[in-house]
Amino acid sequence: MTTQQLTYVIAVADCQSVSKAAEKLYVTQPSLSQYIHSVEKQLGIQLFDRSQNPIRLTDAGQLYVSWARQILAMEENMQNALSDLMGMQKGSVRLGASSFRVRCLLARSIAAFHAQYPQIHISIQEADMRQLKDMLIAGELDFAIGTGTFEDKQFHVEPLSEEHLYLAVSPAHALCESLPPPLSAKDIIQATPAFLRQKPISLSDVQDEEFVAANVGEYDRETLNAVCRQSGFDPKIAYSVQTIETVFAFVCANMGIALVPDSLIYYGNFQSHPNYYTLPDAISCSNISLIAKRGAYLSKAASAYALLLKQLVDVGTWRMTGEDYQRRPAP
Repeated sequence: MTTQQLTYVIAVADCQSVSKAAEKLYVTQPSLSQYIHSVEKQLGIQLFDRSQNPIRLTDAGQLYVSWARQILAMEENMQNALSDLMGMQKGSVRLGASSFRVRCLLARSIAAFHAQYPQIHISIQEADMRQLKDMLIAGELDFAIGTGTFEDKQFHVEPLSEEHLYLAVSPAHALCESLPPPLSAKDIIQATPAFLRQKPISLSDVQDEEFVAANVGEYDRETLNAVCRQSGFDPKIAYSVQTIETVFAFVCANMGIALVPDSLIYYGNFQSHPNYYTLPDAISCSNISLIAKRGAYLSKAASAYALLLKQLVDVGTWRMTGEDYQRRPAP
């Protein structure tokens, strides 16, 4: 087995399509299809069930892909261990996070790391936390960034920053008439006196309203259900959309209310915002954490990135400052 064989089979398995995998790998569809057939012929087993659409792995294919991921991860670790002997002259960092966090939270840290270590390659996997956990266990990632609960025996978790949920309501929504004065994005970002004065509202006060929820991500409908149930009710979900950014757009269009993390307010780079209402810490507060597989080999490059990320969080440059906010164009 070669690295190319393993990589190509994994790509088809992940994409569940030869054509999509070929596009991802920058090869032609006929050549990739022929390549997969040759691997199956060499092994004497069928890896994919092509009678289904999308194509699926056979039982043998699932076993092959599971081992293929572990082999590639071990090869990557070996390369990093060898690079450590060269004193950060080569190496890689494998980082995973949701698309939202990659776009809004990690850009500064990656840019700063690249400026300091231009010879170190950073690869980024964008996925939801369930997938990231599996990738960590398989050894495909050095770190994941996100929120959630993690088995102590499997993962080492280091909190980076607190994250708070806010109730987001369009200014045009009738609910605003019965709620206290709202916060603006500027209030939250700059911690204005209004932000410091606002008392949390009870989420049960809006239990009859319709919510918008995301299908995937750390703040999906499961999170919404869990938070609302802590307040004694099951939410009425009017719309299920794909991402937290789409949830935000639907709220702004007055198509429902939602729970949104303050990271979206800080880093979303939106020109207009809904009204925001503070919620009790018991249901709204969580940690953004750096998650690694417990006992996994950590290269010097990965350790250096983790240290830089923690430093940026500690000094506040991970977050948008009030001065940054004031430099943004007016809505």
